[in-house]
Amino acid sequence: MNDNKAPVGRRYIDVPVRSALPLWGAAAVWIFAAIFIPMYNVWHIILTAAVSAAVGFVIFKVLPKEYRKVEVPFASGDLQLDKIIGEIDRASDRLEAARSSIAKNSPGTADKIEQINSTVDRIREALIASPDDVGSVRRFINYYLPTTVKLAEKYEVTSSSGASGENAKKTLSDIDGILDQIKLSFDRQYDALFEDDVIDVSSDIKVLETMLERDDLK
Repeated sequence: MNDNKAPVGRRYIDVPVRSALPLWGAAAVWIFAAIFIPMYNVWHIILTAAVSAAVGFVIFKVLPKEYRKVEVPFASGDLQLDKIIGEIDRASDRLEAARSSIAKNSPGTADKIEQINSTVDRIREALIASPDDVGSVRRFINYYLPTTVKLAEKYEVTSSSGASGENAKKTLSDIDGILDQIKLSFDRQYDALFEDDVIDVSSDIKVLETMLERDDLK
């Protein structure tokens, strides 16, 4: 999957990562002061506090700023749609994690998972564009998608375990084999989302043709 392009509707923000080094540096000043400076005078404590704050501030300023991407939860105002999209997002992320893990040793299987996840993204886009279709994907969301995630993660665990026995080989072979059927089934699920559109368009065209003929405009 292209890491530079988030699926439609998914937004990320950069959140600064706070480093503990400024605090450690400030604390180190107090430790050294306690060892080398008599701390029974008030001005010693004030000086140490000032130096400690200055060290922490300098370290904070010179440290390169680091950020991590945090996803902003999808929110359309439609609670049912938001819940479904959230479930798809979590499943998609888990599929991508499994794909990434097995890509080096099982590139063929990883490619199949990527194709499946690409279809999942297209289904997601279609649901966002047409929320009325949410009811038609309940079985897909409740069974087919989580089962696919489970199989992908089982493949990941088995392949990374180093097991070379017949049972492990059969597990990997069976999962790799069913991924082809899953890909085909997911493609059909995506295509089924447009079935009502075909009917509506055909009906509109039929009505339009009838009116054009009646008004002698055809």
